[in-house]
Amino acid sequence: MNHVNICYFAHDLNDAAVKRRAAMLMDTGSDVHLVGFVRENSEPVSFASCTVLGRTHNARFIHRSARVLVSAARMLVRNVLPTHTQLVLARNIEMLFLAHVSRLISRERFAIVYECLDIHPLMLNTGLVGRILRALERRLIQSSNAVVTSSPGFVREYFTPMHVGNVPVILVENRVYGVSTQSSSVPPISDPPWTIAMYGAIRCRKSLLLLDEVARISNGTIRVVIRGKVSRDQIPDFDTIVNSNPWLSYHGPYRYPDDLDIIYSGVHFNWTIDMLWEGQNPTWSLVNRIYEGGRSGVVPIALRSLETGRYCEKLGIGIVIDTAEAKSLLHVLSSMTPSVYADLRRQCASVPSKQWTMDTQSARDLVSQLQELS
Repeated sequence: MNHVNICYFAHDLNDAAVKRRAAMLMDTGSDVHLVGFVRENSEPVSFASCTVLGRTHNARFIHRSARVLVSAARMLVRNVLPTHTQLVLARNIEMLFLAHVSRLISRERFAIVYECLDIHPLMLNTGLVGRILRALERRLIQSSNAVVTSSPGFVREYFTPMHVGNVPVILVENRVYGVSTQSSSVPPISDPPWTIAMYGAIRCRKSLLLLDEVARISNGTIRVVIRGKVSRDQIPDFDTIVNSNPWLSYHGPYRYPDDLDIIYSGVHFNWTIDMLWEGQNPTWSLVNRIYEGGRSGVVPIALRSLETGRYCEKLGIGIVIDTAEAKSLLHVLSSMTPSVYADLRRQCASVPSKQWTMDTQSARDLVSQLQELS
C-alpha cells in the first residue's frame, strides 16, 4: 500500500482503545495525527502528533456536545488538520460532526470514515432527542465515505434499517492486535473446581449477581475470577458483593494485550455475557473478551439471544445457554465431566487463530481499502 496521511478524531485521546487503534494505524506505515478531547483531570496526551481541542467530562453528553460546538466554531477559522491529509477516521458521532466541519474549510481532498463501535443509548431513544440525533447521524453518514463497525449485529439491527444509501458499512471485528497469534497461556486441569473468568469492562450487575449465586450454591466447586475496569456507576455495590463471597475474587485491571497470556492461564470458562441495556448495544455487540479468551482456547459461556451467543454457535464452540439464570448454568456445570470439558477445549483449539487475532498485514489491507474510498 502507499504511504497514507491519517487524521484520527477521537472523543478521549487517552482512551486505551483509541491508543490501540492509533498504534495499529502507525504500524501500517501511515502517518497518524490525533485530534480530540481529553477527560477532566487526565494526564497529558503522550502521542507525538496530536491536537487537543479541550477537556470534557465522562458520561456527560450535554457538556461534551457543548464543547464540540465550541470546537466547531473555532475550526471555521482555524484548520486543525495537517497538510496533505488523505483519510480522516472519526470515532463516534460528535467526532464525525467535527470531521465534516474540518472538510468544509480544508482545501484538501480526503475521505471521511465513521468508526462506530458502540451504539450509545441516546441514539436509540424513542423521543425527540433520539430522533434528532439519528437524523443528524444519518445525514453525516450519507456525506461520508464509509462506516466501520465491529459486529454484524450493529449492521443488521442499526445501520441497515437506518438506510444510509450507497455508503459502505465495513465490518472490522475487535480482534486481538499487538501480540503473537499463538497464546502461551497454560491450559487448566480438566477437573473441578471449575473456574469462570469474567474479564474486561465489568459493568453488568446482572451477570455479577448470577455468578455470585452460582458460586454460592456450588459451595466452591465453581469459582469466579474477575479482572478489569469496574464501572462503579453501574455496580455501586461491587465490593460488597465480591467481599461477601469466598468463591468470588477480584484482581484489578490488566494490561491489554500484554497480560492476556497470564490472566487466561488456568481458567476453564470465559464469561462473554453482557446484559447491560438489554435489547440495545450489548445485545448486538461482540464483546472483546470473546477474542481474548478465544486466542487462549478458553471455553466461552454465552447467551443464545445475544450476538456473541450466535457467534459461538456459528463456530460450534462453547456453552450456549438459553436463559441467563443461575439454574441454567448450574445444570450445565454440575454435570460437567473431565472428558466433556476436554472435548469443549478441543473444539475451541480447532478454530483458526485468525478468528481471534489481527496482524499488521490485515491492518494494511484495511487502510488500503479505506484509502480507495476517497
